[in-house]
Amino acid sequence: AIVVVLAVLFKRASGVILPLLAVTFTITVVLSLMAITGAPFTIVTQIMPSFLLAVITGGSIHLLSVFYKDFAKTHDVKKSLSYAMGHSGLAIVMTSLTTAAGLWSFSFSELSPVADLGVFASSGVLIGLIFTLILIPALISMSKIKVKSSKEDAHEHTNMDHMLLGISRISTGYPKAIVAISGVMIIVAIFFASQLRFEHYPLEWFPENHVSRVATEIVDDKLKGSVTLEVIVDTHQENGLYNPDILNKIESATEYLNSIQTETYFVGKTLSLVDVLKETNRALNENKPEFYTIPQDKDLIAQELFLFENSGSDDLQDFVDSSFSKARITVKVPYIDALQYNEFISLVQTELDKEFKGVATVSLTGITTLLAVIMEKSINSSAVSYMIAFGLISIMMIILVGNVKIGLISMIPNMLPILFLSTIMVVFDMPLDMFTMLIGAIALGLAVDDTVHFMHNFRRYELEYNDVDKAVRLTLMGTGRAIVVTSVVLSVGFLVLLFASMSSMFNFGVLTASAIFIALMADFFLVPAIMKLMIHNKGDL
Repeated sequence: AIVVVLAVLFKRASGVILPLLAVTFTITVVLSLMAITGAPFTIVTQIMPSFLLAVITGGSIHLLSVFYKDFAKTHDVKKSLSYAMGHSGLAIVMTSLTTAAGLWSFSFSELSPVADLGVFASSGVLIGLIFTLILIPALISMSKIKVKSSKEDAHEHTNMDHMLLGISRISTGYPKAIVAISGVMIIVAIFFASQLRFEHYPLEWFPENHVSRVATEIVDDKLKGSVTLEVIVDTHQENGLYNPDILNKIESATEYLNSIQTETYFVGKTLSLVDVLKETNRALNENKPEFYTIPQDKDLIAQELFLFENSGSDDLQDFVDSSFSKARITVKVPYIDALQYNEFISLVQTELDKEFKGVATVSLTGITTLLAVIMEKSINSSAVSYMIAFGLISIMMIILVGNVKIGLISMIPNMLPILFLSTIMVVFDMPLDMFTMLIGAIALGLAVDDTVHFMHNFRRYELEYNDVDKAVRLTLMGTGRAIVVTSVVLSVGFLVLLFASMSSMFNFGVLTASAIFIALMADFFLVPAIMKLMIHNKGDL
């Protein structure tokens, strides 16, 4: 799809081949770095190739658009390359840095796959920047570029120019209305954002007829649970589990656990040392039902467990350690939303702490605890990532604009995609899960790219002509077309995830593409409107 976009945009083989070469080399280098460092290719990092494809192609489009347009006039490759680098080079560097900053913020995550995405995706963006600004110009200078007639060039730009001129007239003609409408939309979006629901339910990422989902649901329904909570009871003394009082408390704990039943979760079955001991005691007493109990004599308990150990079975090692100081209780539960496990785990921990108070300590582990911790860490890490990304990108924007006030205000449109995505998610009942939580920092890094290109050119034209309307018009006519095309390319790069079978990847693709479109609208309408209201002469810059 991106090849088609490039072919339609440039109508040149070089316009298709050069960006794809930069992308290919970048992805190859990044994957090599992952292999060298031993970083695995996970369900999270699998989005990286399509992301790098879109981002690096976008940077290449900005460079090539300016080069081809100037080359049609000058017919001089070196002169046009020099002009393109001077016109868009700084903006491309800044957009790459802001995108890398948004991704790098994930490197602080406590979840290894998310941290890997932050490290290698941000590295990929910077590596792609080097190929875009060094490799592509070098290959252009070595190639024979066909000169297109100015007539062809004019015809190619007519429809887009008319649209961009119309946008410039609207954005600078009705700035107060645009800002007011945007303000109302932001308030509405904040209201919807407050209704977002968190969820981490990987089973629902699969289609209903997927074999893994069907099998898990059958096990939950027919076999009393597909995942486990592991309870570790530590007596802190060797042979502490020979004490009948401890074993009685373990039996009491398992009875409590087996009684747990709510609308969302239940305990299907528990397995522990007590079950082995009771079975052994009954077997040694002619399998009489009344002997399916815990012996209340410490020596007898030790003898029966010794006999069981020497019977050839190794089941005992599943429930106790070699010193008989720690016991394991396996609790079978269904596969549900990880956040609902938090309530269950907290309840179990509280009750068992009371049961074993003064005689043993209780700790919980197992897949249920792991799932709950993953979501908790995802939420905390995402909050940190958002703050880091916003802080770094704001600083870069201030440096680019050269004005603290305008730099910070220009960040407002870049928050719109995140707020509007919240509205989309609430309306279509999309949960905020481990994948969708990544979108915020990524969307911020991508959204600010268009703002950087716009502000970079707007500032130059405003300082030259001291006329906001003219600066907006020239900016949209000059870099607006590249902004539109790069937004299309970025959207297409993420919309390929529509073909993913997992709903989490589908949602990620749709929401990220939507964020890019919203960012485009904000940069074409809201940013010029804000500049019109704030800047009265070039001294304001």
